[in-house]
Amino acid sequence: MADIVRTRIINVDKLLKQLEEKQVDNPRLIPKIAVQRGFEYEKGLDFKCISWSTYPVGSGWTNEISDRDFFIDFYIPPDKKAIICTTPVLAAALTAETDKPFLYEVYPTDYGLHVRITIGLSEVADACKSLTGNVNCADSILSRQVIVRYEP
Repeated sequence: MADIVRTRIINVDKLLKQLEEKQVDNPRLIPKIAVQRGFEYEKGLDFKCISWSTYPVGSGWTNEISDRDFFIDFYIPPDKKAIICTTPVLAAALTAETDKPFLYEVYPTDYGLHVRITIGLSEVADACKSLTGNVNCADSILSRQVIVRYEP
């Protein structure tokens, strides 16, 4: 995908340490780390966005009635470095709309990490519903706006 130009490094080691600390504090807790910040930490074109591997798990809309957001789930195998790659369209939309920050959540699994990217663009679902009667009309476009890649 040559049209992906924005990247964010996922610091897997730091996330694993934070998840481990949460588990020590409360062993019955299902650990989850949510990372939310603007685009000041990104860099431009990164060829890892084209060459590294990816494993999409699924996508859809959150169940929040008042503000539904689109999400995409990815899997990162254990001990692999990972990055998040976004298209210029998504990067511009999130940068212009300051109350819609970029969010990703990380959950440990028995086989690696589950990463959920949340795209805070509920307006798309509203537009789809009013234009086509189907809130899912833009799902295929939204699911191509961001991708998690990990080293092969």
